[in-house]
Amino acid sequence: MELEALLTLNTNQKLFANPKRMALLEQIGVCGSISQGAKLAGLSYRAAWNAINDMNQVSPQPVVVSETGGKGGGGAALTEFGGRLIKVYRLMHQMQTMVMQALMDTSVTTESLLDVMSHFTLKTSARNQLKGQVVAIEPRDVKDKIIVKLESGSEIAAIITRVSTEQLQLTPEKEVLLLFKAPSVTISTEPVTPKERGEKNQLAGQLVHLTQGEESSEVFLDIGQGQLLYASVSHPALQGLVLQLDQHYYATFDPNQILVTCI
Repeated sequence: MELEALLTLNTNQKLFANPKRMALLEQIGVCGSISQGAKLAGLSYRAAWNAINDMNQVSPQPVVVSETGGKGGGGAALTEFGGRLIKVYRLMHQMQTMVMQALMDTSVTTESLLDVMSHFTLKTSARNQLKGQVVAIEPRDVKDKIIVKLESGSEIAAIITRVSTEQLQLTPEKEVLLLFKAPSVTISTEPVTPKERGEKNQLAGQLVHLTQGEESSEVFLDIGQGQLLYASVSHPALQGLVLQLDQHYYATFDPNQILVTCI
């Protein structure tokens, strides 16, 4: 089954923009003429002129300006606002397409926009991508310690600059995605000491996949609620520990190694 969603923008219950009108604006931007733009967009000149007139009347700023007479008989041009409208409309269409794809793809969780956007758009070398909700922000000189509650219920911390906290507009209850690389994670059978607990993140999980190489091993831990944590550990760092499937281990990582992303 193929579903198509048509993006329409209204203001005061009156049509402002739809696919036909946006196609008209794009063609006017290319050829500099309402009549030629109408022809390329598959509209009559009268329908195109009425559409532009309607948009200019309800818009906070004109989307198209026209000139009559002069060399070449005059023409039309998109305003800066009109060009911006086209770009934003394209972005909204892309987001709408992602949401429709998510509907048909059962592997995509749809609890929030962050779930959908990260699945389709976020490409990163960081294997660990853990979603959670900010529960506290603790100031630390020029940095902040961001406490995040994961979907599994566990809490971990990320340390970022105060500027980053402000730019991301982080507040309690905001959803975030935490990124960190697999080599930054160490594996052990024992929890960290009370002294280390405030400076290190540690999550417990069950070993569900193990790939052993000559110099290092790739470890997949199930930390609950369908979330996986990945570690790439050199064999000397294991200090003789023999990893076994279905056994429980601790994954430890530094809060300074975490990147915080959000929408």
